[in-house]
Amino acid sequence: MRLTSRGLKLLLIQLLLASFTIIYRDILLLIATLLASLPMLFSIYIIVKARIRSGEIVCEPKNVKVKMIAGEEKSLSLIIYAPVELRLASPPDWIKASTETLKQGVNNVKLTISPRASKIYKLDYITAVFADPLKILCEDFRMPLWLEVTAYPRALPLIIEALRMIGKTGYGGEVAGPRKGRGTEYLWSREYQIGDSLSSVDWKASARLEKLIVKDFSEESYKAIGLVYDIRAIGPITSDEVNALFLSSVISAARHGLPITMILKNGLTLISEYHSIDPDTALKIAISYSIKNYIASNWDVYELLEPKTASQVFSMIRELETSGLLETIQLKMNTLNEIISKLTLQESIIYYVGNMVLDSEFILELSRRVKASNGELIVLTSEKPWADLDKLDEAYIMYLSYNRILDALQKTGSSVMFYREASRRISEISTPA
Repeated sequence: MRLTSRGLKLLLIQLLLASFTIIYRDILLLIATLLASLPMLFSIYIIVKARIRSGEIVCEPKNVKVKMIAGEEKSLSLIIYAPVELRLASPPDWIKASTETLKQGVNNVKLTISPRASKIYKLDYITAVFADPLKILCEDFRMPLWLEVTAYPRALPLIIEALRMIGKTGYGGEVAGPRKGRGTEYLWSREYQIGDSLSSVDWKASARLEKLIVKDFSEESYKAIGLVYDIRAIGPITSDEVNALFLSSVISAARHGLPITMILKNGLTLISEYHSIDPDTALKIAISYSIKNYIASNWDVYELLEPKTASQVFSMIRELETSGLLETIQLKMNTLNEIISKLTLQESIIYYVGNMVLDSEFILELSRRVKASNGELIVLTSEKPWADLDKLDEAYIMYLSYNRILDALQKTGSSVMFYREASRRISEISTPA
């Protein structure tokens, strides 16, 4: 039982009246003090009565376990019986209730579960607040709900897709690869960007999704594919997203059937480099790197994957370690040009994966070089790179920087893709028609 803001004001009034009564020994002040105490006594009576009935609160189901991918949303329907009118207290930031008020009787409540980081979330109860009709006192009641949410890494479905692709990608050196242009072969659909022709708008999809969607078609072939992955991230949310985008970019690159050059870096420090490797090798390296550096330290791989698949992954990692393909260089470069020069830019598709704000100088220079070389740059980055920041002022500064870089990339004709869009494209391509 605690005082509300109104109850606190009433209590101060009572104390002042009581003090004046003691000082002046006035009968009228005594009567006023007693009258001021009546609302408080009434509120105490209502709260005690509600506390007695708090044992009647019922929540079905009582025990729930949910497994999902971090960043996704799932709904949980609850039936809650409330003996009195209650207000749901602020739930954890990974849960949102469809209503804040529980009316007396049976209530249908939908909980939206949206974990942002990959870990196990637990909730032992939901707190509901009862306030008396005068809003003087309130009491917290615990509604019995045990909820456990296992949020798996965002990279998990992409690891499974990459494993499925190994041995099926096809590779024949510098073979023809699709290039976005004015051809007749459909490549993909995406959200409209400034500069796109209205003739490429898919009006049916736009009406269905309530936003402008355009279709891209293939034109001429590319000679090679380059991939730059900057591993820097501010915290667990963006780290998980960027790792998933790395796998997504390798999967997309492997589907072209072209030789792939991969550069893994940390700012100006070169971690690993692989030149003109075949798609299968690129997929194996991406899976192994993700498992070793992002997943195995926090998760049991046998929990994430079926035993046979997990054994296959560990066997792959051992094979690559034996061949030296997973060795790190950790070579400090002096300039951005030294890293960019390792890529074949002429008529190539270049994927960049990383936090644009942390690597703005590099990515803008890369964008300029790719455009001058008649290539295409596809940037895969977090939609909200400030998601791990706790301080609002720091998040706002990063937000402003992010928008400036985004505008600059769009002016150079580079494509920017976020985690949700990349995952959707992978899902659409991998799902049989």
